[in-house]
Amino acid sequence: MPYNPEIADRVRAIIEVAGDVDEKRMMGSLAFMIGGKMAVGVSGDEVFFPMGGGEALDVALQQGAHRLRLPSGQDVPFAALTDPDDDTLADWIGDAIARALGD
Repeated sequence: MPYNPEIADRVRAIIEVAGDVDEKRMMGSLAFMIGGKMAVGVSGDEVFFPMGGGEALDVALQQGAHRLRLPSGQDVPFAALTDPDDDTLADWIGDAIARALGD
């Protein structure tokens, strides 16, 4: 499913504070890259965040995210939110920027 352009615009408006953000289209999704690392992605109506698995992913799942599943059915270490409100989106993107920058 292609990414929702309205959600991508919402992500773009928040993530631009990070400065040098590159956008890459990948298999129908849109990824926002910071320093060559994916910080946030949009696929369909979902916003997803690479978590690296382990404890960070477990915490994200406890905070209301769900695990991203690829169209093949494979689970990946990404947390996903379905059409989050702007405040939630801003909080999650702030954390994603920090992870991408290594803070």
